[in-house]
Amino acid sequence: MRQDINTMLSGKTFNLDDVMFNEITISSANLAQLQSICKEYGFSSFLTESKNQVKLGKNYKELGLYTIGMSLSPYELGNHDFTVCFNATTSCKANCVIQNAGNPAYLPNKQKAMLKRKALLADNPSLFLAMFMRYIEPKSLYCIKNNLALSIRFNISSDINYENIQIIYNNVRTSFSDMAYELIKKTDVNVMPYDYTKNYDRLQNKNYHLVYSVSDSDISKSISAIKNGLSLAMVFDVDRNKPLPDSYQIGDYTLPVIDGDEHDYLPAYKDKLVIHGLRFKFKASDNKAKRRQVIDKAMLSGFVYPA
Repeated sequence: MRQDINTMLSGKTFNLDDVMFNEITISSANLAQLQSICKEYGFSSFLTESKNQVKLGKNYKELGLYTIGMSLSPYELGNHDFTVCFNATTSCKANCVIQNAGNPAYLPNKQKAMLKRKALLADNPSLFLAMFMRYIEPKSLYCIKNNLALSIRFNISSDINYENIQIIYNNVRTSFSDMAYELIKKTDVNVMPYDYTKNYDRLQNKNYHLVYSVSDSDISKSISAIKNGLSLAMVFDVDRNKPLPDSYQIGDYTLPVIDGDEHDYLPAYKDKLVIHGLRFKFKASDNKAKRRQVIDKAMLSGFVYPA
Protein backbone atom coordinates (compact mmCIF):
# COMPACT_ATOMS: atom_id res chain seq x y z
CA MET A 1 0.00 0.00 0.00
CA ARG A 2 1.32 3.45 -0.88
CA GLN A 3 1.98 5.96 1.85
CA ASP A 4 -0.74 8.39 2.89
CA ILE A 5 0.07 11.89 1.63
CA ASN A 6 -1.13 13.23 4.99
CA THR A 7 1.65 11.35 6.78
CA MET A 8 4.16 13.00 4.47
CA LEU A 9 2.79 16.52 5.00
CA SER A 10 2.18 16.44 8.76
CA GLY A 11 4.75 16.76 11.52
CA LYS A 12 6.65 19.59 9.85
CA THR A 13 6.25 23.29 9.13
CA PHE A 14 6.53 24.59 5.57
CA ASN A 15 7.99 28.09 5.44
CA LEU A 16 6.23 29.36 2.33
CA ASP A 17 7.83 32.80 2.62
CA ASP A 18 11.19 31.29 1.66
CA VAL A 19 10.07 29.21 -1.33
CA MET A 20 11.71 30.16 -4.62
CA PHE A 21 11.67 28.71 -8.13
CA ASN A 22 13.79 29.96 -11.03
CA GLU A 23 14.76 32.96 -8.88
CA ILE A 24 11.07 33.79 -8.33
CA THR A 25 9.95 34.32 -4.72
CA ILE A 26 6.56 32.61 -4.79
CA SER A 27 4.94 34.61 -1.98
CA SER A 28 5.31 37.78 -4.06
CA ALA A 29 5.01 36.27 -7.55
CA ASN A 30 2.59 37.76 -10.04
CA LEU A 31 0.14 35.66 -12.06
CA ALA A 32 2.36 35.58 -15.15
CA GLN A 33 5.24 34.19 -13.09
CA LEU A 34 3.02 31.57 -11.49
CA GLN A 35 1.68 30.63 -14.89
CA SER A 36 5.20 30.11 -16.20
CA ILE A 37 5.82 27.55 -13.46
CA CYS A 38 2.61 25.72 -14.36
CA LYS A 39 3.72 25.53 -17.99
CA GLU A 40 7.10 24.19 -16.93
CA TYR A 41 5.30 21.34 -15.16
CA GLY A 42 3.13 20.67 -18.21
CA PHE A 43 -0.29 22.09 -17.37
CA SER A 44 -2.01 25.36 -18.16
CA SER A 45 -4.10 26.18 -15.07
CA PHE A 46 -3.29 25.65 -11.41
CA LEU A 47 -6.84 26.03 -10.09
CA THR A 48 -10.26 24.84 -11.09
CA GLU A 49 -12.79 27.68 -10.93
CA SER A 50 -16.51 28.37 -11.06
CA LYS A 51 -16.21 29.51 -14.65
CA ASN A 52 -14.84 26.17 -15.91
CA GLN A 53 -16.28 23.43 -13.69
CA VAL A 54 -19.97 22.47 -13.68
CA LYS A 55 -20.48 21.78 -9.97
CA LEU A 56 -18.51 24.82 -8.82
CA GLY A 57 -20.36 26.83 -11.44
CA LYS A 58 -23.61 26.06 -9.64
CA ASN A 59 -22.24 27.87 -6.56
CA TYR A 60 -22.01 31.02 -8.65
CA LYS A 61 -25.34 30.52 -10.41
CA GLU A 62 -27.37 29.62 -7.32
CA LEU A 63 -25.54 31.53 -4.56
CA GLY A 64 -23.48 34.21 -6.30
CA LEU A 65 -20.43 32.54 -4.75
CA TYR A 66 -17.21 32.36 -6.72
CA THR A 67 -15.35 29.14 -5.93
CA ILE A 68 -11.84 27.93 -6.65
CA GLY A 69 -10.44 24.46 -6.04
CA MET A 70 -7.66 21.98 -6.61
CA SER A 71 -8.04 18.97 -8.93
CA LEU A 72 -5.34 16.32 -8.54
CA SER A 73 -5.26 12.87 -10.06
CA PRO A 74 -7.08 10.83 -7.39
CA TYR A 75 -6.09 7.96 -5.06
CA GLU A 76 -2.83 6.24 -6.15
CA LEU A 77 -2.93 7.12 -9.84
CA GLY A 78 0.41 8.27 -11.19
CA ASN A 79 4.00 7.20 -10.71
CA HIS A 80 4.32 8.32 -7.09
CA ASP A 81 4.96 6.61 -3.76
CA PHE A 82 1.89 8.06 -2.08
CA THR A 83 -1.88 8.19 -2.40
CA VAL A 84 -3.94 11.39 -2.04
CA CYS A 85 -7.09 9.41 -1.11
CA PHE A 86 -5.91 7.05 1.62
CA ASN A 87 -9.41 5.92 2.66
CA ALA A 88 -10.83 5.53 -0.84
CA THR A 89 -12.78 2.28 -1.21
CA THR A 90 -12.81 0.01 -4.25
CA SER A 91 -16.31 1.24 -5.13
CA CYS A 92 -15.23 4.86 -4.69
CA LYS A 93 -12.38 4.39 -7.16
CA ALA A 94 -14.61 2.57 -9.65
CA ASN A 95 -17.19 5.36 -9.58
CA CYS A 96 -14.90 8.39 -9.26
CA VAL A 97 -16.83 11.21 -10.92
CA ILE A 98 -13.87 13.55 -11.25
CA GLN A 99 -11.65 10.93 -12.87
CA ASN A 100 -14.19 9.27 -15.18
CA ALA A 101 -17.10 11.62 -15.89
CA GLY A 102 -17.43 14.59 -18.20
CA ASN A 103 -17.26 15.21 -21.92
CA PRO A 104 -15.28 12.29 -23.43
CA ALA A 105 -13.64 14.69 -25.90
CA TYR A 106 -11.97 16.63 -23.08
CA LEU A 107 -11.40 13.78 -20.63
CA PRO A 108 -7.82 12.81 -21.67
CA ASN A 109 -6.55 16.40 -21.36
CA LYS A 110 -8.31 16.82 -18.02
CA GLN A 111 -6.77 13.64 -16.64
CA LYS A 112 -3.33 14.65 -17.93
CA ALA A 113 -3.50 18.03 -16.18
CA MET A 114 -4.56 16.37 -12.93
CA LEU A 115 -1.56 14.03 -13.16
CA LYS A 116 0.80 16.93 -13.85
CA ARG A 117 -0.44 18.91 -10.83
CA LYS A 118 0.03 15.81 -8.71
CA ALA A 119 3.56 15.51 -10.08
CA LEU A 120 4.28 19.05 -8.88
CA LEU A 121 3.05 18.10 -5.40
CA ALA A 122 5.24 14.97 -5.44
CA ASP A 123 8.31 16.76 -6.79
CA ASN A 124 8.18 19.83 -4.54
CA PRO A 125 5.48 20.00 -1.81
CA SER A 126 6.73 23.39 -0.57
CA LEU A 127 6.41 24.87 -4.05
CA PHE A 128 2.96 23.37 -4.52
CA LEU A 129 1.70 24.77 -1.22
CA ALA A 130 3.31 28.18 -1.79
CA MET A 131 1.77 28.47 -5.24
CA PHE A 132 -1.62 27.37 -3.96
CA MET A 133 -1.60 30.00 -1.21
CA ARG A 134 -0.26 32.73 -3.49
CA TYR A 135 -2.98 32.04 -6.08
CA ILE A 136 -5.66 32.63 -3.43
CA GLU A 137 -4.61 36.24 -2.87
CA PRO A 138 -5.36 37.69 -6.36
CA LYS A 139 -8.59 35.66 -6.47
CA SER A 140 -9.61 37.28 -3.21
CA LEU A 141 -8.76 40.75 -4.54
CA TYR A 142 -10.71 40.02 -7.74
CA CYS A 143 -13.78 39.08 -5.72
CA ILE A 144 -13.52 42.14 -3.49
CA LYS A 145 -13.27 44.37 -6.56
CA ASN A 146 -16.30 42.70 -8.18
CA ASN A 147 -18.38 42.44 -5.00
CA LEU A 148 -18.27 38.64 -4.94
CA ALA A 149 -17.78 36.20 -2.09
CA LEU A 150 -14.98 33.65 -2.54
CA SER A 151 -14.76 30.09 -1.29
CA ILE A 152 -12.27 27.25 -1.75
CA ARG A 153 -12.60 23.52 -2.17
CA PHE A 154 -9.11 22.21 -1.44
CA ASN A 155 -9.89 18.63 -2.50
CA ILE A 156 -12.01 18.33 -5.63
CA SER A 157 -10.51 14.91 -6.31
CA SER A 158 -8.25 14.22 -3.31
CA ASP A 159 -8.48 13.89 0.49
CA ILE A 160 -5.63 15.93 1.95
CA ASN A 161 -6.00 17.14 5.54
CA TYR A 162 -5.16 20.80 5.01
CA GLU A 163 -6.08 21.62 8.60
CA ASN A 164 -3.04 19.58 9.70
CA ILE A 165 -0.53 21.18 7.32
CA GLN A 166 1.49 23.75 9.28
CA ILE A 167 2.86 26.71 7.34
CA ILE A 168 4.51 30.08 7.74
CA TYR A 169 3.08 32.67 5.35
CA ASN A 170 3.50 36.43 5.56
CA ASN A 171 5.43 35.77 8.78
CA VAL A 172 2.42 34.09 10.38
CA ARG A 173 2.61 30.50 11.60
CA THR A 174 -0.71 28.69 11.27
CA SER A 175 -2.42 25.86 9.38
CA PHE A 176 -2.87 26.02 5.62
CA SER A 177 -6.67 25.94 5.96
CA ASP A 178 -6.75 28.72 8.58
CA MET A 179 -4.54 30.98 6.45
CA ALA A 180 -6.75 30.38 3.42
CA TYR A 181 -9.81 31.18 5.55
CA GLU A 182 -8.25 34.49 6.63
CA LEU A 183 -7.72 35.44 2.99
CA ILE A 184 -11.17 34.54 1.69
CA LYS A 185 -13.15 35.95 4.61
CA LYS A 186 -12.03 39.39 3.42
CA THR A 187 -14.56 38.89 0.62
CA ASP A 188 -17.35 37.90 3.03
CA VAL A 189 -17.07 37.09 6.73
CA ASN A 190 -19.55 34.23 6.33
CA VAL A 191 -17.66 32.16 3.72
CA MET A 192 -15.24 29.34 4.45
CA PRO A 193 -13.26 26.58 2.71
CA TYR A 194 -14.94 23.18 2.49
CA ASP A 195 -14.45 19.60 1.37
CA TYR A 196 -15.89 16.14 1.15
CA THR A 197 -13.76 13.56 2.95
CA LYS A 198 -13.57 9.78 3.22
CA ASN A 199 -11.92 10.09 6.65
CA TYR A 200 -14.70 9.60 9.18
CA ASP A 201 -12.26 10.26 12.06
CA ARG A 202 -11.68 13.89 11.11
CA LEU A 203 -13.23 16.45 13.44
CA GLN A 204 -15.39 19.29 12.25
CA ASN A 205 -13.37 22.48 11.91
CA LYS A 206 -14.66 25.97 12.63
CA ASN A 207 -12.79 27.50 9.66
CA TYR A 208 -12.93 24.58 7.21
CA HIS A 209 -16.22 22.74 6.75
CA LEU A 210 -16.04 18.96 6.23
CA VAL A 211 -18.67 16.44 5.10
CA TYR A 212 -18.12 12.68 5.29
CA SER A 213 -18.65 11.00 1.92
CA VAL A 214 -20.30 7.59 2.37
CA SER A 215 -19.00 5.00 -0.08
CA ASP A 216 -19.62 1.61 1.52
CA SER A 217 -22.19 -0.20 3.68
CA ASP A 218 -20.26 0.10 6.97
CA ILE A 219 -22.63 2.38 8.89
CA SER A 220 -20.24 2.51 11.87
CA LYS A 221 -18.09 4.90 9.82
CA SER A 222 -21.06 7.20 9.21
CA ILE A 223 -22.01 7.12 12.88
CA SER A 224 -18.42 8.01 13.87
CA ALA A 225 -18.49 10.91 11.41
CA ILE A 226 -21.79 12.18 12.83
CA LYS A 227 -20.38 12.01 16.36
CA ASN A 228 -17.43 14.07 15.12
CA GLY A 229 -19.82 16.77 13.93
CA LEU A 230 -19.73 15.88 10.24
CA SER A 231 -22.74 15.83 7.98
CA LEU A 232 -22.90 13.06 5.40
CA ALA A 233 -22.91 12.93 1.60
CA MET A 234 -24.76 9.95 0.14
CA VAL A 235 -25.48 8.85 -3.41
CA PHE A 236 -29.06 7.65 -3.97
CA ASP A 237 -30.68 5.58 -6.69
CA VAL A 238 -32.72 8.53 -7.92
CA ASP A 239 -33.05 9.58 -11.54
CA ARG A 240 -31.98 13.01 -12.71
CA ASN A 241 -34.51 15.73 -11.83
CA LYS A 242 -36.46 13.32 -9.58
CA PRO A 243 -36.89 14.18 -5.87
CA LEU A 244 -34.61 12.75 -3.21
CA PRO A 245 -36.02 11.30 0.03
CA ASP A 246 -36.95 13.85 2.70
CA SER A 247 -34.87 12.09 5.35
CA TYR A 248 -32.78 8.97 5.85
CA GLN A 249 -31.94 6.85 8.88
CA ILE A 250 -28.36 5.89 9.75
CA GLY A 251 -28.32 3.72 12.86
CA ASP A 252 -30.19 5.68 15.53
CA TYR A 253 -29.83 8.95 13.60
CA THR A 254 -32.49 10.25 11.22
CA LEU A 255 -31.14 13.18 9.23
CA PRO A 256 -32.89 15.49 6.77
CA VAL A 257 -31.79 15.07 3.16
CA ILE A 258 -30.99 18.20 1.17
CA ASP A 259 -30.41 18.23 -2.57
CA GLY A 260 -26.64 18.24 -2.99
CA ASP A 261 -26.92 18.52 -6.76
CA GLU A 262 -28.33 22.05 -6.58
CA HIS A 263 -24.93 23.51 -5.72
CA ASP A 264 -21.61 22.42 -4.22
CA TYR A 265 -21.23 24.80 -1.27
CA LEU A 266 -21.40 22.46 1.72
CA PRO A 267 -21.13 25.16 4.46
CA ALA A 268 -24.56 26.45 3.44
CA TYR A 269 -25.81 23.88 5.96
CA LYS A 270 -22.99 24.15 8.51
CA ASP A 271 -25.30 24.89 11.44
CA LYS A 272 -27.04 21.50 11.40
CA LEU A 273 -26.34 17.87 10.60
CA VAL A 274 -27.79 16.87 7.24
CA ILE A 275 -27.34 14.37 4.44
CA HIS A 276 -26.21 15.95 1.18
CA GLY A 277 -28.13 13.74 -1.22
CA LEU A 278 -26.57 13.16 -4.63
CA ARG A 279 -27.78 11.36 -7.73
CA PHE A 280 -25.50 8.80 -9.38
CA LYS A 281 -23.45 10.29 -12.25
CA PHE A 282 -23.07 7.97 -15.25
CA LYS A 283 -20.51 8.01 -18.00
CA ALA A 284 -21.91 9.83 -21.01
CA SER A 285 -21.27 6.78 -23.21
CA ASP A 286 -23.34 4.35 -21.10
CA ASN A 287 -26.71 3.28 -22.57
CA LYS A 288 -29.78 2.52 -20.43
CA ALA A 289 -28.98 -1.17 -19.92
CA LYS A 290 -25.37 -0.42 -19.03
CA ARG A 291 -26.44 2.26 -16.58
CA ARG A 292 -28.68 -0.22 -14.76
CA GLN A 293 -25.83 -2.69 -14.48
CA VAL A 294 -23.50 -0.03 -13.15
CA ILE A 295 -25.92 1.24 -10.52
CA ASP A 296 -26.88 -2.26 -9.35
CA LYS A 297 -23.20 -3.03 -8.80
CA ALA A 298 -22.72 0.28 -6.99
CA MET A 299 -25.66 -0.49 -4.71
CA LEU A 300 -24.20 -3.90 -3.81
CA SER A 301 -20.96 -2.23 -2.76
CA GLY A 302 -22.70 0.37 -0.62
CA PHE A 303 -21.66 3.28 -2.82
CA VAL A 304 -25.29 3.94 -3.81
CA TYR A 305 -28.27 3.71 -1.46
CA PRO A 306 -31.93 2.99 -2.29
CA ALA A 307 -34.29 5.93 -1.98
